[in-house]
Amino acid sequence: MYICICNAITDRQIVQAAEEGARSPDDLAHGLGVGLGCGRCTSCAIALVQETVAALKERAGGCAQPVAAETA
Repeated sequence: MYICICNAITDRQIVQAAEEGARSPDDLAHGLGVGLGCGRCTSCAIALVQETVAALKERAGGCAQPVAAETA
């Protein structure tokens, strides 16, 4: 599913970025371009990162890096 229409970024790309260490809106912006168009996707993208990190923590026994708070 497309999360960022402006830059054609999918949920799979955001999940992959989170699995590779993205934790903040800046990480997503620099790595994928999330939020650099209209910005409406940022909150949904961060929620997806938070869900992914929570799942990673559960699989790793609580050892994943925390998600940075959204800045806007």
